[in-house]
Amino acid sequence: MPAAGIAAPPAAVGVPRVLASVAAVVTVGVFPVFLVGGLGVQLQRDMGFSAALLGLAAAGFFGVAAIASRMMGWVVERIGARLGMRLAASGSALCLFGMAAAGDAAWLLGLLWLAGLPNSLGQPASNLLIAQGVPVHRRGMGFGVKQSAIPVATLLAGVAVPAVALTIGWRWVFVFAGIIGLVAAFAVPLLPTAERSRPGAAASGRGSAPRGALLLLAISGGLGSAAANALGAFVTTTAVEVGFSPSAAGLVLSVGSAAGLLVRLSAGVLADRRNPNLVRVITGMLLVGAVGYGLMAVPAPAAFLIGVAVAFGAGWAWPGLLNFAVAKIAPDRVASATSFTQTGIYFGGSSGPLLFGLLAEHAGLAGAWLAAGSAAVVAGVLLLFIRSPRSADA
Repeated sequence: MPAAGIAAPPAAVGVPRVLASVAAVVTVGVFPVFLVGGLGVQLQRDMGFSAALLGLAAAGFFGVAAIASRMMGWVVERIGARLGMRLAASGSALCLFGMAAAGDAAWLLGLLWLAGLPNSLGQPASNLLIAQGVPVHRRGMGFGVKQSAIPVATLLAGVAVPAVALTIGWRWVFVFAGIIGLVAAFAVPLLPTAERSRPGAAASGRGSAPRGALLLLAISGGLGSAAANALGAFVTTTAVEVGFSPSAAGLVLSVGSAAGLLVRLSAGVLADRRNPNLVRVITGMLLVGAVGYGLMAVPAPAAFLIGVAVAFGAGWAWPGLLNFAVAKIAPDRVASATSFTQTGIYFGGSSGPLLFGLLAEHAGLAGAWLAAGSAAVVAGVLLLFIRSPRSADA
């Protein structure tokens, strides 16, 4: 039975196609920032990118997305999920092509920040398409697939270093990513009977969701994201510092991304089957992830590799569960509610890499990773203050 205010998906469009489209659009949306992070070593050499500038690059991307997030949620509620996703993927593709042609660091930085706009549009649009096109009993898996696009983006960024950047040049990485974006835009399926939210749903549902829970989820998500987004931006540069070669550093990023991908998918499937307390599960993942950040501060390749796997696999595998929880809290206004919590996540994603880069410049990368772990601990503890933790599992 579909959630209140959401029309049943047409049988002509299968769940696999819906999820494949969602994964593609979300992956393309975060390609700009994680490709810059994965290509950090090459950009440092060719354009003079420092650790602080890499942090500023990621901060600008997520900062623009944070400012636009609430407005984009409102836009999606009115234009529908499909058009929102197509505009998002096309916009990201154009930014990626522009980054491939960047003549200097300022140009690359400006286009990266601009890419935050289509990303902020694609997130609520994808959440809405899942709510419209995936049955209730499979939505945990659906949100898991959607959020698995993030580690897929970092995994591809890591593979792109030895496969493309070190062979034919880093600019071609952005070209290929832009082509994927155009394909993703044209592949978004049409759900004719569920193209828009019920007229007036956002207004009628106003005040129906527990705003205190949404606010705590947004704040905790922001802190967790502040720690986690440093992974995509600084794993390769830290790996080189602890003893990995540039090509091996890209593979380290891929290993971590693969761990995050596996856990995100598994967590979504288990959420559907066991109906756990989602908030408490997220708390546990954040605290375990903090251990991974701590291991990344150890100047030994083996410890760093284990830390990367744990940090990606726990400390950055919770967003799908968070979106699933929000969709359960506000089933009649999924795009609007998730854009609210996504604002906190974006602000964390913006400030985290920037602060991490500044800490790395003054206290070293090890100190910065310890600070990231501390932020994850605080994020997990804050979730304990949600008064009705089972409300996210209703």
